[in-house]
Amino acid sequence: MSKKNRNCLFCGNSNLTREHIFAQWLLDELNIRKIKMGMQHTTFYGSTISRRPLTPNTLINGLICQECNNGWLSQIENKVKPILTAILKYPNSNLSTFLKEQHELLSIWSLKTAMILNHASNFHKIVPKRHFKYIYKHRKIPENITVLMGFAENTAELDWVQSQVVMHIGDENIIKNPRLKDIYKITIQIDYLLLKIIYSPIYDFEYYHNDNTHLMLYPNLQAFHTFEMAEDLHSFDIQGSIYSKR
Repeated sequence: MSKKNRNCLFCGNSNLTREHIFAQWLLDELNIRKIKMGMQHTTFYGSTISRRPLTPNTLINGLICQECNNGWLSQIENKVKPILTAILKYPNSNLSTFLKEQHELLSIWSLKTAMILNHASNFHKIVPKRHFKYIYKHRKIPENITVLMGFAENTAELDWVQSQVVMHIGDENIIKNPRLKDIYKITIQIDYLLLKIIYSPIYDFEYYHNDNTHLMLYPNLQAFHTFEMAEDLHSFDIQGSIYSKR
């Protein structure tokens, strides 16, 4: 990559630093700073395309400037810390009450983490550049993104899945829409906590909430009296990934 193209993903500045994708406090909370893991890029059918060994504390993105890293991104991280800590420590707490005032903050943290993760990983860059610019300019989540939360029966210290496999129902001609190339879905597991971010670029479709293992955090917090545990990261990622024509 030429030097002139090495600019901050969010604001375009060239004063770059090395942003940890998962904050050190979170890795220490889970005691996973130096566990051995790897980023593996596979096909839909499970064949390995590439593999990159790492430890969580070395998972970084070098295209974030100091101003963003130490400014608004750090502010989001500091604000979300007590929320994530409480969720990870107290899984049986009254989440409905707890998240009532915090679901948007947890959602924007989930989105910015997923965006930075995608750009740093050995996978297609599926998050459009305009979303980095939008979240920087407006400090809000772009239109037609849905953030969902769940809990897994089978825990994992840290794991994630990235794809563009999102179903759209209600229009048989949707497959011909050229904007489908901008779809992205990124699902992250932290211990037993599951977070899924889905973007549909087809704005006359909306998220179709039909799975009891998924609690919608954004755009609206869903009441979850029927909430159920998901089996694992992959079942959570595959299920409940549908947009329906409005």
